[in-house]
Amino acid sequence: MSRTLAVLFLALALLVPLASAQGEAGDNLVGYYYTSDGCSHCANVNPHLMGDWLETHPSLVVVEYELATRPGNYVAFEELDRTYHTGLGVPVVFVAPSQIFVGDSSILSGVPPLLESLERDPASLPDGSQSLDTLDMVSLKGMPRIWHGDRILIRTGPGGDNEVLRSLLADPDPTRVLGGTRWTRITPELVTHPGVEAPFQHAVQLNGWIFQWNGEDVVGDGNDATITPEPTATTPGECEVPPPLEVGKIMALAAVNAINPCGLAVLVVVLLSLITRAPDQRRQVLLAGLAFTAAVFIFYFLYGIIMVTLFQMVPQLASMRIWFTRVLGVVAIVIGFLYIRDAFSRTAPAPSTAIPTGWKGSLKGLLDRVSSPAGAFLIGAVVTLFLLPCTIGPYLISCGILSAYDTAAALPYLVLYNVIFVLPMLAVTLVVYLGISRLSDVKQWRDQSVPRMRLVAGIVILVLGILIALGLL
Repeated sequence: MSRTLAVLFLALALLVPLASAQGEAGDNLVGYYYTSDGCSHCANVNPHLMGDWLETHPSLVVVEYELATRPGNYVAFEELDRTYHTGLGVPVVFVAPSQIFVGDSSILSGVPPLLESLERDPASLPDGSQSLDTLDMVSLKGMPRIWHGDRILIRTGPGGDNEVLRSLLADPDPTRVLGGTRWTRITPELVTHPGVEAPFQHAVQLNGWIFQWNGEDVVGDGNDATITPEPTATTPGECEVPPPLEVGKIMALAAVNAINPCGLAVLVVVLLSLITRAPDQRRQVLLAGLAFTAAVFIFYFLYGIIMVTLFQMVPQLASMRIWFTRVLGVVAIVIGFLYIRDAFSRTAPAPSTAIPTGWKGSLKGLLDRVSSPAGAFLIGAVVTLFLLPCTIGPYLISCGILSAYDTAAALPYLVLYNVIFVLPMLAVTLVVYLGISRLSDVKQWRDQSVPRMRLVAGIVILVLGILIALGLL
């Protein structure tokens, strides 16, 4: 009898660490999933990789990079392509350098056997793969979601503690982990993708992350009532900040557009009309120049919103965003060549870089009627349509880039773009008002500088186009 009891105690002693090991991260397999909510092939994978496989394969950890609503995730996706030449199509599941699955058929047929093999032999992790205990969540690029079982971590910003984050996913009792850290209770959100609806019962916000789970709730108020919940990353664009390089692109394209001679030519005619009518009323010239510039700014800003919205309405762009950006780069190269060609051309410039010849008569008739600042504003609003052919190129490229972002996130960049765009108009207005130069001199300078302006604009936009098309900017 005593021998039997000894055997039982020995068996229990062995089972305790085995049971504890079920909550450890060492037997887990991390798969990086690149997907887009606008992709039908991704919709075939989503219900499995972020649904039933999480239930049937408890070893699975999914680091999800969604590209349609989180533009910052393109950085991670492009790095994957540069390193492993996976191409720019989704869906993609990366497990290890020797285990990369591209396309829904490859993922659906290749991932389950890998998981089953791991469950039969926990030591069968592919070379170069990661388990949860080696996953550096804090250093991950972009704004990923990390799925494991009936739990999810959602990145909302910088920060975090790897040990705490891993324990929240792996520990059988996440409330015990939360008992030793600071957090703020928030309302859990339904996480959705095409083919997936993942409800959660509980949610807390902790440094840089949201943790949502099902089961027993945590007791207490987070150990720190001063923590303010951060916005969740499940709302498209709510937590996204466009990468810093986007600012450089927008400013460079705006600067190219600003040195386009069309707007300056129209402004000079407006000011000339006013000076001819009232040569002694310099204040009227200032107000008219400011009114005209304000009209151009306001209406170009509205055109920008319309173009960004139209780009966003094309669902295919979400799953082809990187290719779309490359196409915009090619468009910029073509426009750059047109500007350079017209800089050296002795004939009339193309409509892509100048006001169409057929429109000039109507435009002149409108400009001749300007007699007040109010009239200058109205004419400025009307002539923006005449200016579009020779200014649309750089603006179209900028709006295409900004369409990857939520409209609210794109608005500050549209404001910045148009501020830069109208700066030369403001400069001309102030130069004439302050008497630094006569309007006739400004007109002469503008006429003589048109070729140089087109050449500079062409070179800048050509270089930008090459960098964008090659994915270097």
